[in-house]
Parts: sequence; structure tokens; C-alpha cells
Amino acid sequence: MIALHWAGAAIILALLAIGWAMVYGGLDSATTFDLYQRHKSLGFVALALTAARLAARFAGPAPPAPVSSIWERGLAAFAQGALYLLTIGAIASGWLVVSTSPLPIPTRFFDLFVIPNIAQPDPSLFARAELAHKLAAWGIAFLIALHVAGALKHHFVNRDNVLTRMLPNRPKLRAAQPLKRHQSRTRLRTAGLAIRRPRP
Repeated sequence: MIALHWAGAAIILALLAIGWAMVYGGLDSATTFDLYQRHKSLGFVALALTAARLAARFAGPAPPAPVSSIWERGLAAFAQGALYLLTIGAIASGWLVVSTSPLPIPTRFFDLFVIPNIAQPDPSLFARAELAHKLAAWGIAFLIALHVAGALKHHFVNRDNVLTRMLPNRPKLRAAQPLKRHQSRTRLRTAGLAIRRPRP
């Protein structure tokens, strides 16, 4: 689940960065076209990761909630649910954008195969889908900022393990350290007994 969390976060951040560069970067036409193709391909990767995260979430028990106030738990649950919904909405509206676009440019998934459209070209539907896609992207950016702020608050203000338990390999490191200290104390006691042992 942790690996899916960080993989999904990386893909979404990449999608936001590429989307911003496409619209506001002032790049040449060839670079912009390549970014659009990469953006569309990563969008379907995000769809697969989001589906995998939802499946893993429903397949097993959720991690225990941290000790916090009712409003904080409610806000965290709302932000998480909204992030899932906005991610799916952004991907669906983006797919609708490329399907209804007046320019019939095929979507090639990393130049491997063509992903079929889900609608016919329609300028009116294209405009509405494009607006929905932009609003969903800005909503995702806001929720990510809120999510990061909440994690930092738990780490620096509440001083709990909400942030550290989501870091890769952190449980293994914490489990290994006491073992090493125990082994060191055992070696020291053994060495002390050997030094104090009288000679025959």
C-alpha cells in the first residue's frame, strides 16, 4: 500500500507539472505536442494506480487512524475521498477532452498502441470537458497541499508517527535498530565476563 501511495503521488505530481508546462510554459509546438502525448499516457498510468489503490483499500483493513480531534479526522477522510474522486474525474474528463477534440489526434500509450476514444468530436462537449479537467487539476493541487500540510503538522506539532509510518522501509529500520543494540550489549557482557574470569 505504501508503494502504491508513493507511486501514485509521483505520477500525479508529474501530471500536474507537465500540464502546467503545456499550458503556461510557452514552449514550441513540437515540445508541446510531445508533452501532450506524455501527459495522456501518464494519465492512464494514474488510472491504473488509482484502481489498484482502491482495490487494496477495500481488500484489507485500513491503517489505524492517529489520535486526533474529530474535526481533523473528518477533514482527513474528506480530503482523501475527494482526492480519489477528483483524480478519477480528472482522468475521465481528460479522456473526454482528447476524444471530443476538433483535432482528431490519436492517443498513443507511450508509442506502444492507440487508446480508443470514448466519444465523437464535439466542440461543445470538448469545452465543458476541458473546463472540468482544469478544475479537477486545480482541486487535486489544493488537496495535495492540504495533505502535505496535515502530514507536517502531525510530524512537527503532534509529534506522532503519521508521517514516518508512510515513509518507505521505515518499519524495517526501526525494527533492526533495537536488535543491533541488544547484540552489542550481549557482546559487551560476554567480553566483561571473559576479562573478569580468573586464570587457572
